[in-house]
Amino acid sequence: MILKKICAAILIALFAGASFGQQPVKPLRFNGTQIGNAAAAVDRVIAARLAQAGRKANTRASDEIFVRRVYLDAIGRIPSAEEAAAFIESKAPDKRAQLIDQLLLSDGYRSHLFNWLADMIRHKSNIKRSQFHYYERWMKDQIAANRPWDELVYELLTAEGSLAATAQAGYLMRDPGMPLDSLSNTLTIFLGANVSCAQCHDHPFAEWTQKEFYQMAAFFGATDVSDRDPRKVGNKLKDGQISKQDIIAVIAPNLARVETIDEQKLVFPEDYAYSDAKPGTKVKPELVLWERADLQRKAYNVDKKKPEGLRNSFAFWLTHPENPRFATAVANRLWKRAFGLAAIEPIEDLDDLSRTPNPVLIKLLTTIMVKADFDLREYQRVVFNTKAYQAEANVMPPQQDIEKYLFPGPVLRRMTAEQAWDSTLVLVEGPEVDRYLLDRSKRVTQYRLPADSLDDEVVFAAAQKMKAHGKSKNRNRLTAVDYAGDAPNSSEGYTLARASELRQPEQESHFLRVFGQSSRDLADDGSREGNIPQTLVLMNGDIQKLISSTKARVIREASAQRTDKSQVASLYESFFSRPPTRTESARIEQAMKDGMNLSDLAWVLFNTPEFLFVQ
Repeated sequence: MILKKICAAILIALFAGASFGQQPVKPLRFNGTQIGNAAAAVDRVIAARLAQAGRKANTRASDEIFVRRVYLDAIGRIPSAEEAAAFIESKAPDKRAQLIDQLLLSDGYRSHLFNWLADMIRHKSNIKRSQFHYYERWMKDQIAANRPWDELVYELLTAEGSLAATAQAGYLMRDPGMPLDSLSNTLTIFLGANVSCAQCHDHPFAEWTQKEFYQMAAFFGATDVSDRDPRKVGNKLKDGQISKQDIIAVIAPNLARVETIDEQKLVFPEDYAYSDAKPGTKVKPELVLWERADLQRKAYNVDKKKPEGLRNSFAFWLTHPENPRFATAVANRLWKRAFGLAAIEPIEDLDDLSRTPNPVLIKLLTTIMVKADFDLREYQRVVFNTKAYQAEANVMPPQQDIEKYLFPGPVLRRMTAEQAWDSTLVLVEGPEVDRYLLDRSKRVTQYRLPADSLDDEVVFAAAQKMKAHGKSKNRNRLTAVDYAGDAPNSSEGYTLARASELRQPEQESHFLRVFGQSSRDLADDGSREGNIPQTLVLMNGDIQKLISSTKARVIREASAQRTDKSQVASLYESFFSRPPTRTESARIEQAMKDGMNLSDLAWVLFNTPEFLFVQ
């Protein structure tokens, strides 16, 4: 209790005088002192819990380890040799804080955060016959504009319109015709609510009941999420000039739409087996409580009667600063993204906050998120500036001890598939890869049709326009209209653009999928597990040809050095942000005398565990 009071006092002091949300949006909202105070508060809470357990925080990580770690965690790729050297050689006392700010304001931040978001909300570029490129463009724009998390989520939940006209309608269109599954995913993603079992029966391990789940689903009972089959229109309008496929390409994103109807229609299922409601009767919308005292929170002051306002009421409640779990869920997710483990594991089950070994920490992280007005970038500034984050890493604890981790430092973990791919591109193309941006949204929006004018003549005219522009052929091939930045290069069958700019998700044979990119069928389903196909790709795949090619940036830069020793050092600094050790240098010197060249050495470094791990 005393520690809680101390933490409350610290928070009041560290944010005193800060105008949260009062000033116009600026590149960075808080000064270094405010961020430092917040980070220090987090470190005090961690140190107190470690001391209670008779342990100490890890020692400070070296600059070489830190620069590679923060590049990977903040912008999703390793630094180039030049970027790492610029940081390591700097004598500025606050160079770590400066680098964190620089990275969080970069193009790479937008790219990396999009990967995190897309994995979480199961984003796909194409679902059935509909393209979600406009929705993808909107999400990237929100990240680039540093849109507060609560505002972004509110828009996703309340969007009205078609995929062609309202980009953010893509979230609810992810599960058309499956309102219960959609709600289950929404509650799990944004609240960490363990509800999946409650769709069919009272949850056996959580407090959720089936009735509570249906009462929550009733807030979407007046929402029609429709993806009417465009093939019927295609069959009717096709002729000798316009094909069925052309018609479908035009009509599909206009038929896929989210609309509010006049009545809440959700009823309890016919097999409903509990005495608290009758099967087939209409469900009355009600918000779930974690504690009885939650009713006193402002988040619960919503309208539950008007059908046209139900979804807005739900979104107001879910994203409100006083929602019992909303701020906690995103704060916990971003903590895991930086440390490798969440303050409460697993991230999809926050129903019981007492399970954490450090309840003060999760409360403090929640408070920081709310005080920062759900600014994800500012929250990450705090996390990256903590001594805990900047300490040496620990080996991942055994599965049975994961929920007991006290954060003396981050955990050693393998890169995500996206980090591995983007880091490989830095070696091949250099940091310029951050500027290779693709935007396929015009494929959807340029054939947008009026919502009240989907008659045959309008559809047919739009299909003729598509055919005239040559869009009916090779629809997946990139053209000039798809480039939002510098056009990426291609080699060995790969488009050399960052993971965020490629197909979501990529085809199964692609490097990204082999290395664990999610299929986007389940939330947070990306994998960091190693396997034999990955080893074969690293050793013999086409990606290896990119790394070893004399055209690769890493080989060209090493070759430009005058001595064998400096050439080897150049490769090590490119791959690992550090020079080789004496032992490594001696072995490599002998190997080069035996005929090994720079491309061979690049192959060796690319296949070492050190390359694929975030230390």
